[in-house]
Amino acid sequence: MSFAPTQRVRDWWQTRAPRGQFWLYFLAAIFFNLGFSIFFFLFNLYLLSQRLNEGSLGLIGSLMAVGTLCGTLPAGLIAQRFGLRRTLTIGIGVAAVASILRVTINWHPAQLAFAVLSGCALCTWAVCLSPAVAGLTSEQQRPSAFSLMFASGISVAGLGAYAAGHLPALINVFATKPISVTQCDRAILILACGFASLALIPISRLTLTYVAPRTRMVFPSPPFLRKFLPAMAAWGLVTGAFPPFANVYFVHHLGVSPQTMGSVLSLSQFVQFVAILFAPVLFRLTGLASGVMLTQLVTAAMLISLAFAHGTPQAACLYWLYMSAQCMNEPGIYSLLMDRVSPGERNSASSYTFFISAGSQIIASTAVGFSILRFGYSSVLMGIAILAVIAALLFRRLPNPSALAIPAGAHQSATAG
Repeated sequence: MSFAPTQRVRDWWQTRAPRGQFWLYFLAAIFFNLGFSIFFFLFNLYLLSQRLNEGSLGLIGSLMAVGTLCGTLPAGLIAQRFGLRRTLTIGIGVAAVASILRVTINWHPAQLAFAVLSGCALCTWAVCLSPAVAGLTSEQQRPSAFSLMFASGISVAGLGAYAAGHLPALINVFATKPISVTQCDRAILILACGFASLALIPISRLTLTYVAPRTRMVFPSPPFLRKFLPAMAAWGLVTGAFPPFANVYFVHHLGVSPQTMGSVLSLSQFVQFVAILFAPVLFRLTGLASGVMLTQLVTAAMLISLAFAHGTPQAACLYWLYMSAQCMNEPGIYSLLMDRVSPGERNSASSYTFFISAGSQIIASTAVGFSILRFGYSSVLMGIAILAVIAALLFRRLPNPSALAIPAGAHQSATAG
């Protein structure tokens, strides 16, 4: 009996742990996420030092979101036409160059144009992530692979924020002559883009295969996708609704001090990291579809509880459980999507999914802001909980694998990508 845990770890490693070139892609994700985490932590501060105001920052951020939304479907078409490796190479390269231009050219109209270009380029990483992970793993390995990717994204974002906060002092220590804050930030931003570009090295060594689709998917045609996208739209309304207002909820609604609120949100990152790593265990016990629905129902329950929460400890614990359930959902959703569509349809399916999710989150964030002013937090949280239940029911109605009728030959690659 004492060897049971060791045997379970060995069994997991042999059957469910990602292998081979997945780790090259994982390394590329570390470079990409860390570089751009540092960049976006400092970039707004840098723009403020260039005499831009908060209004300009808001416009630039909005245009970047527009670029991200508009670039999702073309990114899927490019990946479908040229393969994932070439698409990732182009996207990472253009994102790095556009970001460097954002740092070196301070002309305001140019900043607006580069914001749109950056959004378009950066979205290729998100669009390609699901089909790349699916192409580098087996069906059994997929939940663990997605969990590792999402968990590393959370931890690397925290590491990037820490590095960005300490790099200016480190650069001044090694500088041969005093440099201004603006010069220091500019150097760090350019170095961050260079670090993100290192992702191109492991990407170039991937042997991701290109699988030609059976038909050109101009509009979502697989039966699974036609039911999946409305469910994803409902879930996107949930994920985009409350998180942008969590800090305001704690400070204005509950009267928590900014320092305490910062601690609650910081610890939330660690809780999410642990929860995502635990997600494959949940999906192994419940199955993917049931596990996804369960996490959505738990999310709804936590939102209802937050609507009636009183006191910081209670609200903090409920918020951590809410974020854990919501984040555990992601590996299951994307594993489910990649399992249920044929390899030739994965790129388009991923781009449609990201487009629907991003669009829903933008709508939710805008609508919730006005709704809070009119109805208050408790009513809005109850409304979001109802949306989470609707999303769970929609995911419950997705077609079973046996109903998809994916031909066996669709899983064989056609040409190297």
